[in-house]
Amino acid sequence: MLGSAPAITPRASARLNLRIPPGTQAGEAAQALVSHLHAVAPWGVHVTAEIEAPGSGFLARTSGPAYQAIAAAMHEAYGRPMVTLGEGGSIPLCNVFAGTYPDAELILMGVEEPLALIHAPNESVDPAEIAAMALTEALFLQRFAAVRS
Repeated sequence: MLGSAPAITPRASARLNLRIPPGTQAGEAAQALVSHLHAVAPWGVHVTAEIEAPGSGFLARTSGPAYQAIAAAMHEAYGRPMVTLGEGGSIPLCNVFAGTYPDAELILMGVEEPLALIHAPNESVDPAEIAAMALTEALFLQRFAAVRS
């Protein structure tokens, strides 16, 4: 038998990471998730949950010179204009940086592409994507240095 057993598992556990969009209260979102888990638990299942470390969503400013420099660098490296996408994921440390350095522009970059399977056991990245992101970063540093001098 592969991957299953002919038995009822008496206990199971999971650790969830709830990413929320900016403007949503972290504690309220976490409590809503716990309430939902309680509401949908099937017959006889007892749900217990602990909320560990709620963190607020982050919304980056996208109108400053660093953002313009990264957009131009990506356009050159990839041969087409950069597009933006809002998503509910956020790294809680971004809010710490934004609060500590309120005038700083925060830009998070990662090397991935649609087939990368980020965070999966068989994660990988196309070498062409690594090269394009390396070029993007070099072009960004050139452009931003020129703006700052």
